[in-house]
Amino acid sequence: MKKIKIVLHSILILLLTTSCQKEYTGEYVRWGEKTNSNAADLLEQNGIPYKIKDGIIYIPEDAFDKSIWCCS
Repeated sequence: MKKIKIVLHSILILLLTTSCQKEYTGEYVRWGEKTNSNAADLLEQNGIPYKIKDGIIYIPEDAFDKSIWCCS
């Protein structure tokens, strides 16, 4: 009985953590330049998708506030 509770709690925790991740769907906008900084690493660590084109970092528009919070 105790093993069943542990398994059910583990499944519940897994479902809660995976369902809380935001899916960004906004248009990619210019966020900053990729110079000698760790901005791309910080975005990746915080689950924010990004694209780099011609040395410029682009992120989804609906991720802009979170990127400022985590990377400034």
